[in-house]
Amino acid sequence: MGLLENTFILGILASLVAGVMTGVGAIPIFFTKNISEKMLDTLLGFAAGVMLAATSFSLIVPSLEASGGGIKGALITGLGILVGSVFLDLTDKYSPHVHLLDKRVEGSTHL
Repeated sequence: MGLLENTFILGILASLVAGVMTGVGAIPIFFTKNISEKMLDTLLGFAAGVMLAATSFSLIVPSLEASGGGIKGALITGLGILVGSVFLDLTDKYSPHVHLLDKRVEGSTHL
């Protein structure tokens, strides 16, 4: 069996490539001093759109297929989305985080 036929090794290599490309995509921030609020909104909107597309095409559709399809699959997938949404909302509400634009900290002051 060849190296690229091993699913485990292929998964590790794909994750490594994705991680390196994420780092490469972040390089321009080191050459930028000030970003206007309008540009920041545009970039964050683009990133949100990319993540929404990735969620739809890479997670939700395969979930529907893997859970048997039909109403059962839709309910299982919908429940997973709901539980994930509640988790993210609670994490945002109760974990400390910094607002970079107005320099304030929300949540615990024990970072």
